[in-house]
Amino acid sequence: MKGDRNNSRRSMKCKKFLSSLWSFPWQGKLVLIGLVFSFFLIGSSYLLKNIEIKSTSNEVISMSSAEEAYHERLEKVYNEYEAEEKDFSELVITSSFSIMQAHIEGFSFADMTEDRMREVADLMLDKVENEDGTFSYTAKGEDAVKESLAEYFKGIKSSLSDTTCKRMAEDVYQYIEDYLEFIQAEEEEEEGTDSSCDGNSYWWPIGSAETTTENGVTFASGAPVSSVLTAYFGGNDVVHNGSHGAIDISNGLGIGGTNIIASKDGVVIYPTDTSQTGYADVGNASDGGGRGNYVIIEHSDGNYTYYAHMAQNSITVLAGDTVKQGQVIGKMGHSGDSTGTHLHFEVRVGGNTQANRVDPLDYVSIDNPRPGCVDFSLTSSSLSKQEFVSKMEAYCSSSGNNAFCTNFANHAEEVYDVSLDAGVNPELVVVTAGTEQGWRKCGGLYNFWGIGIPNGAGCSAGPQLTSLAAGIRKYASTLAAYQPGGEKESAIESRNQQREAAGCDSAGHGPPGTLAGMQSVYSWVGDYRYSPGNWGLGGCVYLDIIYGSGYCSSRSVCTNYSSCPSSSATTVCEQNDYTAYQLQEKLKLRNTIFGL
Repeated sequence: MKGDRNNSRRSMKCKKFLSSLWSFPWQGKLVLIGLVFSFFLIGSSYLLKNIEIKSTSNEVISMSSAEEAYHERLEKVYNEYEAEEKDFSELVITSSFSIMQAHIEGFSFADMTEDRMREVADLMLDKVENEDGTFSYTAKGEDAVKESLAEYFKGIKSSLSDTTCKRMAEDVYQYIEDYLEFIQAEEEEEEGTDSSCDGNSYWWPIGSAETTTENGVTFASGAPVSSVLTAYFGGNDVVHNGSHGAIDISNGLGIGGTNIIASKDGVVIYPTDTSQTGYADVGNASDGGGRGNYVIIEHSDGNYTYYAHMAQNSITVLAGDTVKQGQVIGKMGHSGDSTGTHLHFEVRVGGNTQANRVDPLDYVSIDNPRPGCVDFSLTSSSLSKQEFVSKMEAYCSSSGNNAFCTNFANHAEEVYDVSLDAGVNPELVVVTAGTEQGWRKCGGLYNFWGIGIPNGAGCSAGPQLTSLAAGIRKYASTLAAYQPGGEKESAIESRNQQREAAGCDSAGHGPPGTLAGMQSVYSWVGDYRYSPGNWGLGGCVYLDIIYGSGYCSSRSVCTNYSSCPSSSATTVCEQNDYTAYQLQEKLKLRNTIFGL
């Protein structure tokens, strides 16, 4: 967790630091060696010393002694800079070295001495000594830096033309920009492929035109082809007369022209054999009980999805098959009781009868067809009551936590019903009660969430709640302030902008209406690095957990909370990272109990 946050912070700080330097057009691409070095050299030196890579001829290429010595020098110079300038200086050094390698014949690792490393980094930084003897750095103006870089390159090799030297200066900037864009793309790709998100959200059941094949299974998981809703749940139209238990989707691409995909991971329970997949696309009302060729998938949350009127012989799955979200299960058709080519899509919640049918638009969206993960919503749950109760009971059995079992699992249905009625996510009710109070009553009162209790005060300082339902409703009314339009909205937005501008970890802030946004105001690490700190007043007791033991020992702290010096005040990003820490604890507990 900490490492991931630091990596994210590194790229954000570098981008912020360089934002004043990037305002020129790119006039060409770097030569191959620049691209190689962006992978091979840039990054923390100690991670790279022992890297081995394979060439296209399958020969293993290990670092030479000259390369190892280069990295030792780089690490030494890297550690001479202040914390926020370390990564920037390393990018400048490695990018400049790569450009000189590309343009100066024979320029080697040995030629990039410590002095030269300092020189190129300092060309882009103004160093100012502060009153306390420390130094701070600011980026120099773009034109001045380019001119200085061009002169520097000319000094390394006088035979270089002025045009070449200016181009080399441009290349340094573009090199860094390309690298940061690469890092951002890597981070976004990692976020997008996070396995913890797979299968949690229902997808729009219309597939993409393009398909891919993985282990013999076809997926159409890209952006869906264009489609429209032609009938709604319970629609009162000439065909359905208000009794429609599904939505109808069509797009005019004809029989067999559109891929139908599994909306979510699951197990097929129908059709049971191929004889149930060969009905003609002629709109015969009796075929397949009116559904024609259709598929039923049972999902792990206890819900079912139906896909009806598919094209003759297009269904690719049978009962017992495990399917993945985005997998092609057939084609849009005109079989069964159908007035035209379309998909009849049902969602059944908590059981497989017609009485369990619900509006599919509560689960899928034509406007957001491929949601990556279920959001930890403040106001609604992704779980049915049956699934919520069963997961609560399962955690009670596996954990043996008496407080959880007695106060929450034994009242799971009440928690679910009261929470949704009050407009709060029941998962959040349970998770917050666990992280705040360990599911125990607070001084005999039903205040499992620390509602209205100032830091360091006792349970009696909060509201006198005499029932679980009263506690949930009070918690829900408290959270309403953090919603769009609530009294905390402007504070959340201000904090979000402040932390974004400071380059803090994105996991520690968000807009109004999100858990991160709420937690950014709700969580409080303390105004000062109070040492040793305590669980009520915060400070170093939390900061040493977040950043590692001994973090506070190298910083200004205060030991008397009533008279703390300004130098011991917690920073914007320390406060942000405490928010991220609190969020992580909630998300971990949510995953443990509910598997989300």
